[in-house]
Amino acid sequence: MRFIVTSLALAAAAFSLPAFALDEEPCGKGMVCASNPRSVADAVQAAGYKAVLLKSETTGNPMIESAANGYNYSIFFYECEDGKKCGSIQFQISFEDDGANTLELANKWNSNKRFTQMAVSDDKSLVVSYDVATIGGLNAKNFADVVDWWALMLGELSKFFKENPAPVAAVKES
Repeated sequence: MRFIVTSLALAAAAFSLPAFALDEEPCGKGMVCASNPRSVADAVQAAGYKAVLLKSETTGNPMIESAANGYNYSIFFYECEDGKKCGSIQFQISFEDDGANTLELANKWNSNKRFTQMAVSDDKSLVVSYDVATIGGLNAKNFADVVDWWALMLGELSKFFKENPAPVAAVKES
């Protein structure tokens, strides 16, 4: 009975959540918007990193491949309509299961990090992500700070793995 009550509560909560927001307005001059993936790629490059703009084979949404602090990572676009008018992005790195990818490891990371999140996925890969909403756009200075923050967290991740079992990085599409 407890499972049924929990499932019903989750279903009711899901219906009360607002629908995702599409960024219907054009991205303003000098702004960085998920609705304009080129603006995101250009801003990542302006921050000094590579940015290869692609299309996700899984979702059809735009995605960017980049690297910082010795790690390759992806930027996924979310809240898109037919691969356009996206409302947010997610910086993400994934590590294959090496037997050390545990909830305890993820919780240890999460207990000291405010903006990034570590999780263990169903296939036991370890995923570190950083979500950024861009409805209305971010100015170049704000977005440069976002990129710098992500690069800093990748550096922190390297230190974390030196103190804890280090998983092997994997390329994974979301």
